Amino acid sequence: MKKISDEQLEEWLREMPKLKDHRDPHDIYENISKKLEERPRKPWIIPSFATAAAVFLMAILSFNLFDGASINHSADKSTQEEAATEQNTSLKKEESTVENEARMDVGNEENSTEMNDITFQATEDPTTAIYAEDLGAMQVFTLAIPDSQVQNIIPVSFLIEPSGQADQLAHIEEVMTSIDEQEWGLDDFYPLEADFAIDANNSTLNVNVAADHPYQNGSASIPFLNAIQHLLLNLNLEKAIFTTNETEKGMSTGHDFITEKVVEKKSNLAFYLFYPSHEAIKPYLVPFTESYSTIEEAFNAMKTNVDTHNLIAPLLVEQISSVAIDETNNRVNITLNQGINIEDTPETTQSIEAILLTAQSFGFEKVKFINAPIDTLGRFSLQEDIQVPIAANKKSID
Repeated sequence: MKKISDEQLEEWLREMPKLKDHRDPHDIYENISKKLEERPRKPWIIPSFATAAAVFLMAILSFNLFDGASINHSADKSTQEEAATEQNTSLKKEESTVENEARMDVGNEENSTEMNDITFQATEDPTTAIYAEDLGAMQVFTLAIPDSQVQNIIPVSFLIEPSGQADQLAHIEEVMTSIDEQEWGLDDFYPLEADFAIDANNSTLNVNVAADHPYQNGSASIPFLNAIQHLLLNLNLEKAIFTTNETEKGMSTGHDFITEKVVEKKSNLAFYLFYPSHEAIKPYLVPFTESYSTIEEAFNAMKTNVDTHNLIAPLLVEQISSVAIDETNNRVNITLNQGINIEDTPETTQSIEAILLTAQSFGFEKVKFINAPIDTLGRFSLQEDIQVPIAANKKSID
């Protein structure tokens, strides 16, 4: 047991509660005197009294020591419990923080993925046509595909390896079989129910159909004959010769009977934007069937939608102030209204393409924009001559 110093003992005694005797001192003195007179004083009283006082003092000190130890133990226990509680709380907070940070990391990763998707969509080339710089060593062929309502004929263009006429025809027929027009929002039209053969000596395409072919009514014959015209243009042939069951000359188209068709390239057409569905993001650029005498007339017509055919007027056409023809450079100079605001959006880029394709339909090679408020729009430099496209509505094939 630890030895107690005098100083500690004195301090503990001072801290003991004070006892107050309310008796009268004179009464206390008389009582003591009487007891002393009744019993003779014995020499052992003082030692006994001292011993009793010592025992009493030790009892008090022991009580204080144990009580102090108890208090200290309780305090230590309380401190330990509080420390444990704080540690648990701290652990819970750390776990919560880790969980929250994990959720934030996951959320940030998801947001990052979404942002990457959004960035990819925003930076994707919004142009739809094929341009000279897209060719490389490839060559272009175009199929005429009707929309789902068979109102518009959509020119859809592909890049293929250069080859002779026979191989090229075989490749085109292979593409006709493999494409999924409905996936593109168009009519399920190909492959054509006809057999083809090239007569290179006469620059003709022989087209043979069965007697019960599906192009005998007027609405089906129009896209069929458009498809034949595009084949002639693709194969650089002069005309098509029609037969039925390989022996009978000509074929029935419902209200007509045709034996041959000379190649005809339609020109002086105005191009519009056509969305095959409400969900479609990128439109097709579609020529309306009407031909115009001048490109100014075509641009004026393009300022208004063709509601009967769901054709949308290109945005930028409305801002054309004047049009001038530079015959020396085979170029169309288009002056835009002063002070207009042009935003670099897919819709604006595609309206530029509609203007370029319209210029191409009139036989021009280049377009120059004057008063353009911005230098570039998508892939186009508005401060320089822009080459017209080679073909509309590029599609990839496997």
